[in-house]
Amino acid sequence: MSPTRRLPYIVFNLIICCFIFGQIQAQESWTIYKTDNSGLPDDNVFCSLHDGQGNLWVGTDYGLGYFDGQNWTTYRTDNSGLPHNSVRSLLLDANGDLWVGTFIGGLAKFDGTDWTVYDIYNSGLEDNFIRTLAMDADAVLWIGTSGGLHRFDGTEWQVYNMNNSNLLSSNIPALAIDANNDIWVGTINGGLAHLQDTTLTVYTADNTLLTDNTILDIYIDEQQNKLLASPAGGLNIFDPNANATAFLTLNSLICDNSISAIAELNGTIFLGTAPVGICTFGEWTTYNTDNSPLTTNTIRSLSTQGDSILWIATDFGGLIRFQPDFPTANEPVFDLPDIQVYPNPALDFIYLDTPVDARVRMYDVLGNVWYNKEKIVGSETIFVSDLSKGIYFLELSFGQQKMIKKVLVN
Repeated sequence: MSPTRRLPYIVFNLIICCFIFGQIQAQESWTIYKTDNSGLPDDNVFCSLHDGQGNLWVGTDYGLGYFDGQNWTTYRTDNSGLPHNSVRSLLLDANGDLWVGTFIGGLAKFDGTDWTVYDIYNSGLEDNFIRTLAMDADAVLWIGTSGGLHRFDGTEWQVYNMNNSNLLSSNIPALAIDANNDIWVGTINGGLAHLQDTTLTVYTADNTLLTDNTILDIYIDEQQNKLLASPAGGLNIFDPNANATAFLTLNSLICDNSISAIAELNGTIFLGTAPVGICTFGEWTTYNTDNSPLTTNTIRSLSTQGDSILWIATDFGGLIRFQPDFPTANEPVFDLPDIQVYPNPALDFIYLDTPVDARVRMYDVLGNVWYNKEKIVGSETIFVSDLSKGIYFLELSFGQQKMIKKVLVN
C-alpha cells in the first residue's frame, strides 16, 4: 500500500476545522473562577477533584477550596487541620474521606469534620512533599512523594525508593492503577515503573522507545494503553505489550512537546501543555489564550466531571470549567449507528461491520490515507499487515454524521 499525497488532505482538514470552529465556539461553555470573581482561595491552582455529587475540591497554593456549585469554603492552616496551605494532590476514597497531599506538610485525611495528619514525624512517610495519590482496588493508598513511592493500607507503611528497590528515581509525580490492580509509576528522570505484586520493572528511553525519562501524568484507557505526559518528549503511548509510540511535533500535529496533564472526556483525549494551552489527541484541536477564554497557556492538571465537563487547573490563571460541544448521555445530538471495528489491536486485518452505508477512510497520525472506500454496507475486511506498527484512525462518514475510531496496529 502507499499513502495518498499528504498536503491536500491536511489543507482540506484545516479549511474544514476553521469553518467548524467558528460554529462550535459559540456552543462551547467556559467559566473562569479567579480570586477576583469567586471564592477560589488562590489563582495558582494545582489540582481539582469532583465528588460526583455536584461538589468540587480545589487544591491551590494558598489553601484548599470547596465549591458546592453556589458557595465557596476555604480551608487553611489557620482555620482547619490542614498541615500546609500549598495543596498539590487530592483523592476521595470509597468512604467519602478526602486525602490531601501538601507541599511540605505531609498528608492529611479529612472526613468532613476531623483532620488526621501523616508526616515524617508520626508515620511511615519518608518525605513531606506529597505529589500524587492513587488508591487501588484493595483500598490501599499509594503515595508519590519527592522521596519515594509509599504504600499505606491503613495500618502498615511500605516505601520504594532508589535505596531499597530498582527505582531509578525517588521523585514520583504520577501514579495510575490498571485493570489488573498493578501500579504504574511516573518518575522525574527515572522513566516509567511497573509494580506487579512485589516485582518492580522499570522502562526508560534506554530499553524502550520512550522519548523522555520524566513522566508527569499517566492515563490508562479502556484498552489498557498507558498515555504518558512528558515535559520534553511529547505524548508517549505504552501499550499492554510494552511497546512505546511517541507523538511529537516532528511526526504528528500535536501542539507541543511539553505535555503536563492528560484527561479523557466523552472519548476525546485532552492534553494539557506547559506553554501552549490544551490540544485534543488525534483531532489535534488547540485551545489557547488567542482562540479561547483560557487565561493562561500553562496547564497544571486536568480533571473531569461526568462525560461533559473538563476542569482545568492553571498556573496563576485560576480554575477553568470547560464544557465542549459534545453529545452526552443526557443531551443526545443524534443517534450513532452501531458500527463494530475489531480486532483492536489488529495484526493482519480489521473487520468492519456497519448497518448503514458509510464512507470509510483510514489514516495515520501524519494524515497519510492508507485506505479509502466511498461506500461500505454490511461487512468489510481491511488488510493492515503491510502497515507499520502504531495508531491509526478510521473515519466513517454517513450523511451529515461522522465517527472516528482509533485503531492500534501491532
